[in-house]
Amino acid sequence: MRSDAEDLTTRARIRDAAIRHFGRDGFARATIRDVAAAAGVSPGLVIHHFGTKAGLRDACDQHVLAQTATQGREKADPRSTGHLIQDYLNHPDQYTDEITYIRRTLSDESEAGDAFFDAVVRQTEDIVRAGMDAGTIRKFDDVRSTAVVIASNSLSILMLGRHLSRTLGTAGPETHGIGPDLLRQLALPALEIYTHGFYTDSQFLDAARDALQQNTNPGREHAP
Repeated sequence: MRSDAEDLTTRARIRDAAIRHFGRDGFARATIRDVAAAAGVSPGLVIHHFGTKAGLRDACDQHVLAQTATQGREKADPRSTGHLIQDYLNHPDQYTDEITYIRRTLSDESEAGDAFFDAVVRQTEDIVRAGMDAGTIRKFDDVRSTAVVIASNSLSILMLGRHLSRTLGTAGPETHGIGPDLLRQLALPALEIYTHGFYTDSQFLDAARDALQQNTNPGREHAP
């Protein structure tokens, strides 16, 4: 788990241990006692710092979201993209707990899981707007829906990592198929699609827009 060098307090150790346990065992199965043992503290100290298991989970969510927000800002800055890729390729083990935690959280059909996804969408929307203002991302009329599409595409790689790795023949079962080999395979194709687009012209977009407009105004095709 990636933590700031100075973030080695007891509270941080407990939080990082909880991220590992929640990701591995699920929120319902993991216990305060398990987390305390992994962090080398008493269960009472966990309660002292976080109050309840729900409070501990919220702290884990906020920490992981802060990490993803930092990565998102780096991805939006061309100068930082290479550094982010190299950091993962050189230290993939530092991302294992975070990836496992996100996968577990998104598969959890609960208010906490919903809140986590919503937070990722908000982060993505902020990144899109910042990129539009900076001129690195082109203008979109519906930024919110665009952010949902981008966030869903990014998160689907985490959720489908085993299938992606299996299909492409890459290694990385320690993180459900997600590892350096998979990044090497997908980074350039993904960026090429985002950079150059997929279709050669707007025919598909125009057809979809026209169909949606007709559906909104069902009497249009019969108008004189």
